[in-house]
Amino acid sequence: MQSQVIICDQQAIYAMGSAMLIQQNPAYLSPHIIHDFDAINELMLPETPSVLVIDSNMVDFSNQELMSSLIKLKKQSPMMVVLNDSDNLMLFQLIEHGFSVIVSRTATRAEWLKGLEMTKADKVYFSNDISDKVNALMNNMDDLQLLDKVTNLALYDKYILIRICQEAPSKLIASELGHSKRTIEGHRTKMMQLFEVKNVAGLVKVACTSKLYQHYLSNPGLYSVTLCAKTSSL
Repeated sequence: MQSQVIICDQQAIYAMGSAMLIQQNPAYLSPHIIHDFDAINELMLPETPSVLVIDSNMVDFSNQELMSSLIKLKKQSPMMVVLNDSDNLMLFQLIEHGFSVIVSRTATRAEWLKGLEMTKADKVYFSNDISDKVNALMNNMDDLQLLDKVTNLALYDKYILIRICQEAPSKLIASELGHSKRTIEGHRTKMMQLFEVKNVAGLVKVACTSKLYQHYLSNPGLYSVTLCAKTSSL
């Protein structure tokens, strides 16, 4: 039985090229191209096996509602993810969430079609350059897990971590955020437990190793105190 392919990609020209490859393959029906996830369920045919091709730029791990819908969709139809750049954290997160077929945007025609075939068969497949990256990731897993933890911190905690790097005392940070010194110290203690460090110096190392502090220096507006004041989870 022929399979239906739905291409969900924000890069229109690439999506059209992908569709042309599929049209030349008798194992697949004429593909659909969409630019958001909302239309997927309407296009899926109940009696026809479907394969989904997803643009990694459309995957946002910080959006819990989106990820819940995407994971649910992945259980209905196998997915191939097209990875857009060399973002190792994105690759790590995709693998962590069970995405087992990933090809790069620069994959060859043969690799792309092989990925589609392996997706349809519900097997694991990475294009050659992705495979190299996965092998490299295995050697840097500790750094990636640290980066993942920092990325998932609330903005409130990121602000505290940044101010710690600037040697700001807890009393001053508390005044800036509109909470008590004890609240700030509570967040600091939780972060020390999360990152398994023994003191403030360990938190500074976390902020530097994960490049959170460097990101703040380049994008200070993203960490404005007005965005996170009074948002403590304690």
